[in-house]
Amino acid sequence: MVWLLLLAALAPSGSTEDPSLACYRKCNQCSFSCTWRAAAPSRNATYILTFCYHNTLSCKRFKTGPSTHYSSPYRRMRLLENVTAWVESYSGGRVERTENITLQLEYAIKLDPPDHARLNGKSNGTLNLTLPKPDDPTVKDRRLQREAQYRRLKGTQWTQVACQTQDDDKTVICNLGTRAACEVQLRHKTAHWSSYWSTWSKSLVVPEEILASPEVNLTVGRLGRNGRRNVTVHWQEACEEQGEISYTLTFDMRACGCKEQERDIVHVKNATTLSVVLSGAEYHVSMGASNSAGSGPLWTYHIPPAHHPAIGFLNVSSAGSSVTVQWAAKTNGTHYCFERQPLENPQEGREECIHKQFFEQDSYVATGTVQPKKCYRIAIHGLGPEKHWSTFGSTYHFATNTSLDGPLHIQNITATSAVLHWNLSPVSQCPGILKKFTICHRSEQENRMLYHEANASAMRYALRDLQPSTSYRVGIQAATADRDTPCSPQYPFRTMKLGPNPPEWKVNLRYLGIFLGILILAMFYHFGKKRVKKVLFPLLPSPVDSQALKFPAEEMSQEKLRPGFVEPSEKVSPTEPLVTEFTSDKGEPDMNTETHSLLPDTATEETAEMLQAKEGQAGSESDLPFESDLPFEYRRQVLLTPAEEEQEEDDFRELDGIRGQNNLAEAGTSPFRPLPDEGATAEPNEPSRPPVQLSLLLLDKPVVIKNGGSFGFLHDK
Repeated sequence: MVWLLLLAALAPSGSTEDPSLACYRKCNQCSFSCTWRAAAPSRNATYILTFCYHNTLSCKRFKTGPSTHYSSPYRRMRLLENVTAWVESYSGGRVERTENITLQLEYAIKLDPPDHARLNGKSNGTLNLTLPKPDDPTVKDRRLQREAQYRRLKGTQWTQVACQTQDDDKTVICNLGTRAACEVQLRHKTAHWSSYWSTWSKSLVVPEEILASPEVNLTVGRLGRNGRRNVTVHWQEACEEQGEISYTLTFDMRACGCKEQERDIVHVKNATTLSVVLSGAEYHVSMGASNSAGSGPLWTYHIPPAHHPAIGFLNVSSAGSSVTVQWAAKTNGTHYCFERQPLENPQEGREECIHKQFFEQDSYVATGTVQPKKCYRIAIHGLGPEKHWSTFGSTYHFATNTSLDGPLHIQNITATSAVLHWNLSPVSQCPGILKKFTICHRSEQENRMLYHEANASAMRYALRDLQPSTSYRVGIQAATADRDTPCSPQYPFRTMKLGPNPPEWKVNLRYLGIFLGILILAMFYHFGKKRVKKVLFPLLPSPVDSQALKFPAEEMSQEKLRPGFVEPSEKVSPTEPLVTEFTSDKGEPDMNTETHSLLPDTATEETAEMLQAKEGQAGSESDLPFESDLPFEYRRQVLLTPAEEEQEEDDFRELDGIRGQNNLAEAGTSPFRPLPDEGATAEPNEPSRPPVQLSLLLLDKPVVIKNGGSFGFLHDK
């Protein structure tokens, strides 16, 4: 026995997929089976199957004779131990042996092929399948592995791919990598290493994917008096590889929301033509093609609403935002809807479907709301007993007034004519509503109204046979089929005078000149009003803002007084040269008296040079701000600083000493001789000195310095 185990260990091992030997048990059977491939094409060969258990180190040999199949109840086998098995063949003294296989017999299961697979669809070459799980309790809680192989229709070469199992363990995704029609087979196994792949399932034909919608031709008939129209749909036949195709056509009535009744859905298989009966409402038609691989893109078409002149309402009336229609039923029915659809911006919502039984030839009333100044299509659609919709009445309605949308322009006015221009009225966009335009005009001198008519498509009209130099009023009103609003003149104009009129460019130039003139006058007024106001209405002085109370810092200094502070008196006559007169005590004039200047010519050259230097120094002062503005006589009357005054006094003392010496030399007396008393009489032999009277201007008052050193003010007589 030991040598058998050594032989089992040394022999090469085969895989569970090796077709030379396979040992497994069926899910729906209780037997354990082994099959192998004959070693040689000899009928005299005999076979021996050997099992060696790993745990107990024991082996069992089963002689099968010429059969390549062995079955045994699996309960007689040690299912929970790993076992190594092989087959030996004997033929004419020649021994051959298969490769070893190692199994755990409890999980060495081979499932039945998945023949009940259902194709859910195919998109971009990826299959979506549903595979039911086997009923065997041993694999009920185990995940399964799946594989697929495919080939093109009428092809020979198979391509094998792995599939992915979803969480529910039923949905399988297989990526084939092609959108073309192909033949697909499937197999599966448990995830245990001892299990075997099942045999391939039956072939599943997967058609080609539908990548484009079919070419469709739709023919819509005219709406009849019964409120119905025939619609025929014809489409192109599909190719053979797409297999059996089902077509779904949906006719959606957008005006009414009657749930199940709002759509007519027709399913057609392997056909290319369909005829249906529709009402006069607006429809959206969609068509889709599908096969076992999936659905293709939808084809859509819009059927506009239809109107028949003979299908109208008994009466249409409106008041404000509500409209009321009276209609008559053309057949018996149980549902109807009142359509109110604006033409400019169609509403996405649907009108309510009214569940009410009606009878043929009976009249009924429906009321709804509309928005002002909009054109609506109003209609009544009813559902008959044949489950076909019919239109009982339809018309167009313009809500509220029918006045023009915009002003009326009056141009090219002459003495006898004028041209009217207006914008396109919203009423003209409403089919069958606008009939004509009514134009009215009258002169302000007369009360007679004149009326004219213009076509519904007109946008201009010429008034003729007018009176020259006359004021008129003109108006325009749109006349509709359901109402005739009176015309009222609102726009004034005046005709030109009879005779040659100036060209229009001259009139425009005249108006331009007037406008520019007004603009220039406004500019003059704007820039000149401030100056005129200052001249005519000057501002009163303010003591706070006056500059008279404000002195610069340098002028407020005590070191240098402000020049020109002493002003001359306006009442004093111009200053004359200062002279001295000698008078006698008796008051009689001395005939020998001479007039001498204050500075006699007998002064020395030094004194003259000193005076000239003083005058030059005083004349060179340029920092006196008011000296150039004073009269010539007062330009030298300036204030001196204390140092300059002291220097000037010294100069006068020196000058006085020089003059005294000269006088002593002439008179032979001392300059310091005392004056005689008033009571004493002068000696005759002694010459008397004449009194000197000096006139000065000080603080606007003339001052006279008399003989003896006294002074006094001169008063005006």
